[in-house]
Amino acid sequence: MGLDLIDKLKLLTYPIAIKIVEKGEEKPDPGRSIRPHDAFGAPFSTCLFHMWCRRAGFSFYIDGDDIACGPSKYLYFGLEELKNHPEPVYEGWARYAGFKRDIDAEKSSRKTDSTFKPGEIEGFLITPLHTTIAKPDLVMIYCSPLILGHLILAATYDGDCISSEFNGMEASCKGIIRTYQSNQCNIACPGLGDRALGAVQDNEMIFFIPENKLEMVVDNIFRANDKAEGPKTAIPHVIGSLGSNALYGKTINLPQWKYMNRKRLKRE
Repeated sequence: MGLDLIDKLKLLTYPIAIKIVEKGEEKPDPGRSIRPHDAFGAPFSTCLFHMWCRRAGFSFYIDGDDIACGPSKYLYFGLEELKNHPEPVYEGWARYAGFKRDIDAEKSSRKTDSTFKPGEIEGFLITPLHTTIAKPDLVMIYCSPLILGHLILAATYDGDCISSEFNGMEASCKGIIRTYQSNQCNIACPGLGDRALGAVQDNEMIFFIPENKLEMVVDNIFRANDKAEGPKTAIPHVIGSLGSNALYGKTINLPQWKYMNRKRLKRE
């Protein structure tokens, strides 16, 4: 399925498979993945691990010792606990970053964030989907808005509807947790860490797929609008702004529009 996603959507980086290791669950084989703290001698942000995975194909196993990003380590993944948890995270944001007007705005804006309780998980595995070393819990795809449109259509083809929340501080790490806990597809606008540290480009968004919906999404790619007129092999479901241009020699006047207009004229 990883190869299918790459081939069908012409992805420029690998889809990432994420395996969450819950408390007491067996950890992945240490010989098949990199422990960042051991390999690099220091912790880094999860955004960097995602970058190395999707661009270079590395696999990482991550726990609290490997993450330098405090909000990710403490508040979101709960890999370590702070005194008066998680107040110091909000205090740090308010005092040294100021993403929101004040600390109350910081808390209010993030009140629907998905988080793990301290100690709820042991860590997580990051690995390319097409060469994954463990069955993932979810898949994360960095893509253009055009490809995102195809993924949304594929994920909703059988009748689902995607609900995502945005507070201006979306990030790959938060999307992982929301998708894992909700078991639903999810969308994130890459955050400051993704762009400043993880080399996410201006034209990239992130799409998340839980494992139980992965096969459905892959199978449904390009099925949307498959009743449309014209050659099926030329352009699979055009997502674009065609305006008044002609498509296959015809002015754009889609059959569904004609059908609705006939119903309207009959009513009038």
